[in-house]
Amino acid sequence: MEQTDEQNGFVFLPSVTGDGVLIRRAQVVGSRPNGPNGGAVVYTAAGPSIYTSLQTSQLAKLFDAQVIEGAR
Repeated sequence: MEQTDEQNGFVFLPSVTGDGVLIRRAQVVGSRPNGPNGGAVVYTAAGPSIYTSLQTSQLAKLFDAQVIEGAR
């Protein structure tokens, strides 16, 4: 379950292992689905990628963003 701390601008991204990462919302620059296993890869302004158990649609809701799907 994702948790946010709006006052400080942080968001918690859970991982598949049960751990997770607390990251400043402003540092997130994008994401993409992480293959057939679900979850997503989140890209940060600082460089490292974060693998989360949240799906892209869940991340979009968390960041008030729109999911764009490409044509197949």
